[in-house]
Amino acid sequence: MYDVIRTFGIDYIYFDLIFLAIFITALILFKKKIPLLAFFVGGLVINFLIDWGAWLHTGIREISLPINSFWNILIFFLWFSLSYGVEYAYVFLMFEGKKKLKWTLFVLLGWLSVAFLSQWLPINDNQIETIRHMSDFRFLEIGVVILGFGLLFLLKYNWKKIVFLFLIGFLIHFMMEFSLLVSGIRPGSLLVLLENSLIEFNMGVPFFYILWDKILGKKATPYELPD
Repeated sequence: MYDVIRTFGIDYIYFDLIFLAIFITALILFKKKIPLLAFFVGGLVINFLIDWGAWLHTGIREISLPINSFWNILIFFLWFSLSYGVEYAYVFLMFEGKKKLKWTLFVLLGWLSVAFLSQWLPINDNQIETIRHMSDFRFLEIGVVILGFGLLFLLKYNWKKIVFLFLIGFLIHFMMEFSLLVSGIRPGSLLVLLENSLIEFNMGVPFFYILWDKILGKKATPYELPD
């Protein structure tokens, strides 16, 4: 197996916070209440508990900051987790099914802008490095993906809808990984990019869609994913 590494300057955080502010504002202006809720719950609860609460304290995640104090690490992971909230919001935007291409381009161009601006503009190039040791953990992730999409089949969702959901999970993580890879922040290869994209966020997409379809979607404007 391999380590998933991200090396970037502190200014990456500055640019990402600007993008997050714009993204949140867009969700508010377009009245995307459920995606907005998914953004905060997914980022600050799910991702934070996993990344900071579990991985950091079990050695799966390692981090190197210019000053490695408890509070600096905690604040870093609050931002790091919130940044991943975009992925959670995106899948629920796709569940709603309106303006899919526009939201996709918005997120992709936003992430590319953050990545390249942080490389081109030397505002604060003090380096941060995060490492995630995959080890045998990857097999568990694959198992969760199989379980989730198998559950969709057991619940008799149309296979076209299941494929569409898989593509949503693949696309959102691919866009993030692609922006990091092409800007030089994430060392790796196209093969690693594809592997991460196929697995990482698809661990959650089936369960999020069931939640959407059975409960949350009934409170939003009805929309049917492709049959």
